Formats: sequence, C-alpha cells, structure tokens
Amino acid sequence: MMMNPAFYKSIHKEDAVKSFKSRSNIVTRHAFKLVVSAAVFVLLFTSFLMMRTNASSDHIEAAALNEETVVVTAGDTLWGIADRYLDGSKDIRQYIYKIKERNHLSTVELRPGQIIIIPQ
Repeated sequence: MMMNPAFYKSIHKEDAVKSFKSRSNIVTRHAFKLVVSAAVFVLLFTSFLMMRTNASSDHIEAAALNEETVVVTAGDTLWGIADRYLDGSKDIRQYIYKIKERNHLSTVELRPGQIIIIPQ
C-alpha cells in the first residue's frame, strides 16, 4: 500500500499552518496581557512615588511664641527631651505624644541634627 506523497505533504502543511496560527494567537494574547499588566504596574508605581503626605517632616509649621525649638544631639531621646521640658504635674507619655504629633513623627527615633519643636 503506497501513499500519495502529495496527499501526505498536504496534511502536514495544514497541521503546520493550524499549529502556527494557534501559537501566534496564544502569543498575541499573552503579549497583550503582559503589556497591560506592565502598564498598570508602571501607573501604580509612579502614582505611589508622586504621593506626598502632610506627615512628612518637611512640612512642620514654624514654632509659635509659646513653643521652643530643640536641635537633637547624639544620644537624645524623646523621653529625655520631654523630661527636660516637662514640669512634674503632667504625664510624660502624653507629653511625648504631643511632641510626636506637633513634629509629625511616626516613631520615637531621633537623628542628631534634627530640629524638633517642643509644645507647651
């Protein structure tokens, strides 16, 4: 039983064309998904970079007349600074909270050279 070579080639050609078309459709769909995902990622990333909050230490209002300005030195802590400026009638924890709020501090860590405002 002998097969016609033309018939054999035509079957292979159709399968190859179908396979090539289906692969190109899959690649096209995945490429589109990849491009859309990358665009969304870039948009979100740049929007997070551009966001600014009023909680940053760059936007602290100037000290009022009844407030003092302190330059932090090495070894200073909020507890120690609050203890220096607090009379014994108030709770030091509440005073530390006031200092943090006034200076928009997210933690109690201070850097030498940092300027903080002490409310009264």
